[in-house]
Amino acid sequence: MNELANPTVKFYRHSGKVSLLGLLLIGITGCIGVPILGLLYGVLIRVIPFIYIDGFLVFGYVFVVGSILAYVAKFGKIRNMILLGLIVFFIGLLADYAGWVGWLTVMAGDPAFLMEFFLPTDIIYFITVVAKEGAWTLSGTTPTGGILYFLWLLEAFAVVGGIVYVTITSLAKTPFCEDSERWADKRTQIGAFTPISNIPQFRKEVKQGNLSVFNALKPSPTEDRHFTTLVLHECEHCKNFFVLNVDDVTLVANNKGKTEAKSKRVISNLMLTPFQLAGLKKLASPETA
Repeated sequence: MNELANPTVKFYRHSGKVSLLGLLLIGITGCIGVPILGLLYGVLIRVIPFIYIDGFLVFGYVFVVGSILAYVAKFGKIRNMILLGLIVFFIGLLADYAGWVGWLTVMAGDPAFLMEFFLPTDIIYFITVVAKEGAWTLSGTTPTGGILYFLWLLEAFAVVGGIVYVTITSLAKTPFCEDSERWADKRTQIGAFTPISNIPQFRKEVKQGNLSVFNALKPSPTEDRHFTTLVLHECEHCKNFFVLNVDDVTLVANNKGKTEAKSKRVISNLMLTPFQLAGLKKLASPETA
């Protein structure tokens, strides 16, 4: 396709811009909303006596908090992932701290203990007291001291790191159209093609500006279990902002006999002009097969 022959190529990356509204919203959410969720999380962790269920609560807490922060950051049009990561890191620390306050409040059996939230030195003292006696028993063993501190540290890493990961990855995968000041949320698959025979060479050619290598792609039969997909992000407002990802996909059967798709990214965030996009769509049509 002539549309794909030797154009100038660009790859999308976030501009790094932030808005005052975005910073304000994520600050309010992190300082008010997240601590409330953290207190509830700590109460549930203490009330539910099954350590295995507590593990699911940790992951659920991380997912909920991370998803909320990602939504707020997206609404506030924050495109600086480094700054956002730093902000969310401290919010994650606050989320873990609030969990401790809720947990210790249940242990104390007095709702007034919640006021200790504003006295972190007292919270640290109570944690050291609990560490001497142990907090729970599993298979007849009650971890104390260094072992218990280590387990708590693992939980803190899971909470803080998980919240940062969920928040950042949610936004990092979605391009932002600076002209329209909107996220390119519309995501469509242009087509499924036969596998790329030499992925490193294909990637090298594209990065050097040779999009004519796409001309070698042929529509894949529907029964094929190994194929290449072209996934497009576009701005529905201006209809002139297009970002393409190319994936190598293999369908495999899992232990339960169900089919799962294993995907390997070949090309990330390739920006296309409407003319180039038209060329790719022609490749996907049966008439060009």
